[in-house]
Amino acid sequence: MPDRLPSLIVLVGFWIPPAIAGWMAARSSARTERGHATGTYATLATFVLLYSAAWFYLNVGRMPPYIPGATADPTVSPPSAVTALAVFTGALVLPGSALACVLAFRRRRRTLVRRISVAHPTGRA
Repeated sequence: MPDRLPSLIVLVGFWIPPAIAGWMAARSSARTERGHATGTYATLATFVLLYSAAWFYLNVGRMPPYIPGATADPTVSPPSAVTALAVFTGALVLPGSALACVLAFRRRRRTLVRRISVAHPTGRA
């Protein structure tokens, strides 16, 4: 079990880094204009895509050699397992990461905008 624990953490906790990125991006965009928010959204979308690709390649490299169809060489993953991991990444990790990023971004931005509007009712900082 201890040898599988890091893989389990990476598998289950895939949504944590995108949520942190969304949380941090909300702070930087809370005081910007609408035109700058588009750049923030594009940056977050790029981050989520790159993160999902990195997550896939990290897990392909960590695939254990004892899965069905594996060869004696632990550096070679069976094609069926790589395909299944690609489907899992595309069906769960990518949308789940995007959802976690968006939810964290919106929640953090909403609380920051409320604080700014309460502190400065005229909208001027």
